[in-house]
Amino acid sequence: MERRREVVLDSSVVVKWFSREVKTDEALKLRDSHVQGSLELTVSEVLIAEVANALRYKPDYDTEKLRKALTSLLGLHLNIMHLSEAILARTVEIAYEGKVTFYDALPVAMAERRNAVCITADEATQYKKLQTEGYPIELL
Repeated sequence: MERRREVVLDSSVVVKWFSREVKTDEALKLRDSHVQGSLELTVSEVLIAEVANALRYKPDYDTEKLRKALTSLLGLHLNIMHLSEAILARTVEIAYEGKVTFYDALPVAMAERRNAVCITADEATQYKKLQTEGYPIELL
């Protein structure tokens, strides 16, 4: 049986599933491929809180809309990767080597561990810094 392609998503991509932004259509294609079973989407357990926080500050969101978005997100049955000591240690290394935040380094460390690629929509503060260093990261 052939293994489905796996990608690790950064929260900047997942937020686009719930908010009309630049490249929302591309982000939704990834989600739809997961729902159809042709792509496995992996996220960190921290991503849920990151997405909730980003949506909480969207002007068109209120308590009810945020609750519905989180219910929808959990209903997608994404592959949620738990944080191990090894992943945390590698995340620290990437954060310092790449001069990015811990949050930006985390999905890249996960992608390395899973032999996958991290997809981000954060061009300026994540992608540009990490892709030049050869990390497994692609821009949405």
